[in-house]
Amino acid sequence: MLSTEKITKAFRAICEEAEKLQRQDATGQLKAGLSTIISIAKHQNDIRDSANGSCTAHAKEQR
Repeated sequence: MLSTEKITKAFRAICEEAEKLQRQDATGQLKAGLSTIISIAKHQNDIRDSANGSCTAHAKEQR
């Protein structure tokens, strides 16, 4: 299993490469896909760097 540090670096690299592609001349659909990739990679990176239990985005609904 990869260490958190290596995974964090991998997500940063994904963001950097996707942002480079996004700046190039691309169709709207491609740019939207790249935007999704960047969003997912940033979210995963933010989750890994946050304190345990601090993310409430996926918490079960309280009834």
